[in-house]
Amino acid sequence: MHNRICSIPRMAALVPLFALVVFSLTAHAAPKRLASAKPANCASCHGKEAVLPAGHPSTAGMTLASCRECHAKGGASSLAGKLPLGHIHQLSGVTCVKCHGKTKKPQPVDMAQCVACHGDTDKLAEKTAGVKPQNPHKSPHYGTTLDCNNCHHQHEKAENFCLQCHKFDFVVP
Repeated sequence: MHNRICSIPRMAALVPLFALVVFSLTAHAAPKRLASAKPANCASCHGKEAVLPAGHPSTAGMTLASCRECHAKGGASSLAGKLPLGHIHQLSGVTCVKCHGKTKKPQPVDMAQCVACHGDTDKLAEKTAGVKPQNPHKSPHYGTTLDCNNCHHQHEKAENFCLQCHKFDFVVP
């Protein structure tokens, strides 16, 4: 019994060491998304993982315009809200470096970078003025200052930030 009690402090001392070893192995792992990824080259980021439904035509060389030939904006098979913005940017010819810069450790893109390409928030609010029941870019709570990343995720599916409190049904691209 005494040996078991004495081994508890030894085990507790090994936990931080184990965590340090695990962290050091993962901290320098290759990034999943490559700065050299080519538009419509799913394998450059996803590897051999099947990301398209069975029977989907080859995407080699496709652009956002060619995707929209089948997936019309606003149609039943629209890609809006289904593809992360990183995919849409890539298919539009925007590279990782354009938003993240040349770095080995890309950081999340801040709102200043979004408005540098998409225009200031007042202009975005004008473009979405007809969205009902509420213009998502001109909130009664946040005005035009709500951070783009609250809804528009670059590498994950977009979400409707307003749904935390409201029952709005608009689709966030």
